[in-house]
Amino acid sequence: MSEYSELIKNFGRIRDYMREFFVFGFKTRNDFNQKSKRTYDNERRRIENYLGNLTKWEYSENGKKIFISVDSSKIPSNPFYKAYKSKSFTDNDIILHFLILDILSGGGRFSLEEITDKINDRAEILFEPQTVRNKLKEYIEYGIITAEKEKKAHFYSLNKCDFEDLGISKDALNFFSEMAPFGVIGSFINDRINNKNTKFQFKHNFIVNTLEDNILLGIISAIKDQKRVEIENFSPRYENKSKFNILPLIIYVSVQTGRRYVIAQGKGKYRFSVYRLDYIKNVKILEKDENFEQLKSTLEECFKTSFSTALIREGRVEHFEMTLSLDEETEDYIIQRLEREGRGGKVEKIGDNLYKYSTDVYDTNELTPWIKTFIGRIVELKGDNKKVIRLFYSDIKQMLEMYGGENG
Repeated sequence: MSEYSELIKNFGRIRDYMREFFVFGFKTRNDFNQKSKRTYDNERRRIENYLGNLTKWEYSENGKKIFISVDSSKIPSNPFYKAYKSKSFTDNDIILHFLILDILSGGGRFSLEEITDKINDRAEILFEPQTVRNKLKEYIEYGIITAEKEKKAHFYSLNKCDFEDLGISKDALNFFSEMAPFGVIGSFINDRINNKNTKFQFKHNFIVNTLEDNILLGIISAIKDQKRVEIENFSPRYENKSKFNILPLIIYVSVQTGRRYVIAQGKGKYRFSVYRLDYIKNVKILEKDENFEQLKSTLEECFKTSFSTALIREGRVEHFEMTLSLDEETEDYIIQRLEREGRGGKVEKIGDNLYKYSTDVYDTNELTPWIKTFIGRIVELKGDNKKVIRLFYSDIKQMLEMYGGENG
C-alpha cells in the first residue's frame, strides 16, 4: 500500500477534485464513484493542506459534504496556484537538482562527463551519465540550463534567471498574477522575490480558471502553429469521455461566467464546434492544417451574425428587436449593458425612457437567456422567428400563473 503524500503526480486528478469542490461542492464521499474511496480521501486531504481554512464542510443525512468557500474580493492571491507547486519527485531528483545547480552556479561551462564526475564525488551514490543527461535535458526544456555544442561534445551552463532585472514593477506583476491567463508564472516570480499583493482586490475574479491553464497552453500552441489537436472531452451530463480530432481557431472567454472556450472546426465545411476548456482532460498536438487561414476567416464572418455558439453560415438571417422601458436618469447602466453585451446589435432611443435593441442573427433562440435578464423592463419583442417570441411570452404567462395568481 502506497504511503499518502501531499505531493502530486497526476495534476488532472487534483484539478478535477478541486473543481468539483469549488464549482459544484456539497458532495459526499459516496458521490465520487469514478475512483476508489482511498483516492477520494487522498485528494481531499491534499486539497485541505493546500487551501487550509478555505475548505468547509457540513453534515447531512447522506454524510459529510465538502466544499471550497472563497470570496475572491478578500484574498490577496489565487489559492489554486498551490497545486502547481506540489509536483512529486524522487530522492535522486532532489540530489541531482541541487548538485547540478551548485556545480553550474559559478558561471562555468562543463561537459556531461565533467558534471557527472563532480556529482559522483559529492553524492553518496553513483549516477550513470545517461541519468545526468536526462536531468540536464529536462532543465534545458525548462530554460534553466543552456547547452552549446563544440565538435562532438555538449557543454552546459546555467541560464541567467534574474527575476529582479526583468524591469517589471511589482504592482504590474501582482496584477498579472491575478488577472491574466497563466498568472501562475507571476505567482512563481512573486515567491522568488518575496513580493506580496497588498494593493489589488478583484470583485469578479474567476480563480478556478487557472486549473485549466495547462489545457489552454496546449491549444494556444496548436493555434500558433496552425495545427490540429486530439482532445479528450468529458461530459458531466452523460458522464462519458469522447475523443475529437479538431482544428482550434480561437479562444473565447465569457464576460458573464468567466468560462473559457475553444472554437474549432466541426463537422461540415462551414460548421464550427465550441468546447469548454474545463471539460477537456488532455490535448495532443497533431499535424498542421493548411486550411487554417481560410477557416478562421470564415469563422470571423460567422461572428457578425452569431450571438452565442451557433456559428453557422447556412440558412437565412433572422431579424430581432427588443423594446425596453427604463428611467434614463437612474438606469443608464441598462443602456450600457445593451451596448456592452449586445454583441454588435444596434441600440437607439425611440421615445421618452424607451430604447430599442435590434440585431440580425442566424438563431434568435440564442438570445433567450440574455433577454430574460431584462424581465420587468421589456415592452415588446418583435422578429422573424415568431416561435421563439411566442415561447418567451408563454414562459412569462406560466410564471405569472405560478407566482402571481389571477391578480399578478
